[in-house]
This record gives sequence, C-alpha cells and structure tokens, in this order.
Amino acid sequence: MKPPPVILIAILLASPVGAAEKVLRAKKAFLPTGEVNDRAILGELNRKTGQLREADATVKGADLLKQLSRKKCKLKLTAPGKRKLSAAEITKQFRKGVVVVSGYYKCKRCPDWHSSAASGFMLTKDGVFCTSYHVVENKDNDTLVIMTGDGRIAPVIEVLAANKTTDLAILRVAGSGYTPLPISTSATLGEKVRVISHPDRRFYTLSEGIISRRWLDQKSGRGPRSMLTITADFAKGSSGAPVFNEYGAVIGSVNNTQSTYYNVKKDGVKDNLQMVFKNCVSMRHLMELIENKQK
Repeated sequence: MKPPPVILIAILLASPVGAAEKVLRAKKAFLPTGEVNDRAILGELNRKTGQLREADATVKGADLLKQLSRKKCKLKLTAPGKRKLSAAEITKQFRKGVVVVSGYYKCKRCPDWHSSAASGFMLTKDGVFCTSYHVVENKDNDTLVIMTGDGRIAPVIEVLAANKTTDLAILRVAGSGYTPLPISTSATLGEKVRVISHPDRRFYTLSEGIISRRWLDQKSGRGPRSMLTITADFAKGSSGAPVFNEYGAVIGSVNNTQSTYYNVKKDGVKDNLQMVFKNCVSMRHLMELIENKQK
C-alpha cells in the first residue's frame, strides 16, 4: 500500500543521499561546437563544490591529509590496446577519463571561496583516479572535487594509497560509470607521446612530443624515482596529468619543469634561458602502490 503524499515526502527527505546524487553536472563547460569553455568550468567548479559542501556530500581536506599515509590498495587496471592511435583518436576515446582536480579553499584576501585546478586521470569505472601527491597535500583545501572530461563533478571521498617520494596518490570519488585509462610501464626513448592537461586553467589542452630522456631522480629527500623527460608541452596546473603513448596507454604522470639558464649571477638572478626540461613520473611507481594490477 502506498503511503499518503505527506508521509512519502517525509520519507524522501529523510533518505540518505546516494552516491549517484553526489555527482553533479557542469553546465556549458563543453560546447556542442567543440570549444572548451574555461570560464564556465571555473564557475561551475566553484558553484557545484559549494553545493556539495552545503549538502554534506564532501570529505574534509584535513581527513584526506591523514589518509596520505596509506601505502597500498587493491585495484584491477585496464590493459593497454594493441593499435596505434592518432592524437585525435586518443582525445576522442580518453578525454572523459582526464580529470580536473580542484581544491576548494577560503580566500585569505577576500571573503569568497575559490577553486584551484590541477590534473589527474581515472583508473577504474567506479571512481578511482590518480594525481600528484603534492596536489592533495595542501592544508588550505577545505575539500577536493574532480571534474571529468564530460563535465561530471564529484567529491573526493577517500585516499587509497600514496607515496610522497614518488609524488603519486590514488584516490576515490563518489559515483560510477567513469572512463578508466589503460596503464603501461613500457617507455622507450624517442617514442611519441601526448599529454592532455590543464596548463594555467586552459582546460583540456593537448600537446605532442617524444620521450627525450629516461633518468633516475636522486635529489635529497625525494628519490630515487624513475623519470621521463618529454618534449610535449605542459605548465602549472598540469601536475598529475596523463602522458599517453601511441597506443593510448598512460606511461607517465606530469610532475615538474626544470629551466636551464646560461648565466646565474651572484645575487641569484638568472638570464639567457636555454632549455626547459619537462619531467614526468614513470608508471612503474603507480604499480608499486597497487595490488592485483591489471585485468
């Protein structure tokens, strides 16, 4: 027997919010004519994160920071394909799985809340994704959300595994039905690569290049870690972005740039920029965080 209307309304209001209801949709972020609307993405990230926070659908950034001590998680990853893909094919097939990782923070110079923007990529259909450790390790963040390449906005609900030395973190968001990206640890000097990232809030920028160097990072307190230097462009806001090989598999995570100047004066001023090295973390280190690796 159906309950009276008034009772039914009360039941609905008392029902817990399901995972699917915690996933919102960004409006006018991707236009039907093909353009990416950067202003709409920023505005929607800020508005929708505020809505999720007000609905108690988010997890506190302080709680996520505590979970960064987790070392391992169990995942089954998507295996790489066997056919070479063009840059256009990689974008069409995998852009949905490239995410904007956004920290929501209270401004110290005005009364407003703002949203930051870094990069990441999906690992599983049920919302597990990867980004840089330093993207998560920000004490100013009240909470974290992601936006997918088809405009889904969801709260980060848990850190599954992380490693500060290799600067990688695996997290989970609410919802399901995401687009996972295949992973490969194979990287050959000279092979072609593509990057989809968000340099300086220019969302879903595609760049292309080659692997120009493979090397071991042994900086004090950081290494050793296996690194790839690539000629594909990226900039601030690209941290955690996927580096694709020609088969559409992710072989690296965007990490940092190093600039080489001809002159360094006694006062520390540098001039005559000669070269910028664009460095990425090998997916070998992602595999170190995962049990039950690939399907």
